[in-house]
Amino acid sequence: MASQPPILQLDRVSLTFGGKPLLAELTCAVHAGERIALVGRNGSGKSTLMKIMAGFVEASSGEVIRARKAAVSYLSQTPDFGSVPTAEAYIFEELTATDDISRARQLADGLSVKLHANPQTLSGGEARRAALAKTLATEPDLLLLDEPTSEMDNKTEMVLLGHLKKIIEDKTVVLVTHKYTML
Repeated sequence: MASQPPILQLDRVSLTFGGKPLLAELTCAVHAGERIALVGRNGSGKSTLMKIMAGFVEASSGEVIRARKAAVSYLSQTPDFGSVPTAEAYIFEELTATDDISRARQLADGLSVKLHANPQTLSGGEARRAALAKTLATEPDLLLLDEPTSEMDNKTEMVLLGHLKKIIEDKTVVLVTHKYTML
């Protein structure tokens, strides 16, 4: 894998909050087909690193390099439903004419998303499944998943993981998890 240029590369990335370094000169690369798990204590910077990779947080120093035309999709720990009226509107709001709408519907169905529900009334697990459907709908080159199974009971989590493994079998994935064998 290393012979091809990485999809994402961080070069000497640092981030400081209030004078305290959270990340110090981190250098790493993500290549096509890799599965990378970020595991660590709460507050150690895993989610912040994911936000840097996704382009939502700017590093204090260093460089984040994404391959040209590489589609990156990010699943946040806390989905922002904004003011959309339904889970369906949330999932489909960013799809373009070139995206496969039927695939997005199949994802939502496979993840048991209540499409006509108001996203503000969904349980934590239901909201997580809607957010996963949205994240996966665009068929990204790189999936950044921040605790994809949080807020789920064990039974729902096992069903979801089985389904998720099939969906992402050929994807490049970086995920934050507290479970070493998740994917």
